[in-house]
Amino acid sequence: MQDIEYFYRHFPVLETERLILRELTAYDVRDIKKYSADDRLYTYWGRRMSYKERDPSEMFRTIRKDKQPDCIRWGIEVKSTREIIGEINLFNIQNSRMGEIGYRLAFERQGRGYCTEAVRRIIKFCFEETSLQRLELRAMAANEASNRVALKCGFIKEGFIRQGKFVHMYVNYNLYGLLRSDIYDDSTDENNTPEQYDEENTEKEYSY
Repeated sequence: MQDIEYFYRHFPVLETERLILRELTAYDVRDIKKYSADDRLYTYWGRRMSYKERDPSEMFRTIRKDKQPDCIRWGIEVKSTREIIGEINLFNIQNSRMGEIGYRLAFERQGRGYCTEAVRRIIKFCFEETSLQRLELRAMAANEASNRVALKCGFIKEGFIRQGKFVHMYVNYNLYGLLRSDIYDDSTDENNTPEQYDEENTEKEYSY
């Protein structure tokens, strides 16, 4: 089991029955544009489309060497077609202890169980291969599909936030949480102790 920082340097490629979750590259620009430049994808995304999403080639033009990673971003590839149809992110990671999952899928690929399959694989990775103990997931209250994904994946609804900040918008949204101990027996897990404190003085903000 590794601290999550290890995987910033050694990108984890994950596999499911139908999907490969892998790092996005410049070769994926055509596929990325199919979903990222679709206005329908931003109804529940919390912000408008960025210029890099309208032209995904911009994402790969410059890579800042000095920027420390604080998230892992997987492309969702369908095995049968080798096409990237969306992405799933592990971000807002704090002290290798907890993190948040976010995802989006090409509009025409929704409703086929791909997101549920990908999220379940990320959960398995986080709790079996890293030291993360808690995962969070946020979904707009109006986004019925995303809320169903959270529940299907075992997340527990922990709160209903009224007009809270969701990326760049103020909306009603649901907060879900999932603990490692919700799935695994942690009776012998020394990492799951109340003596661990948050020593960070500043919060990290995920940049889309």
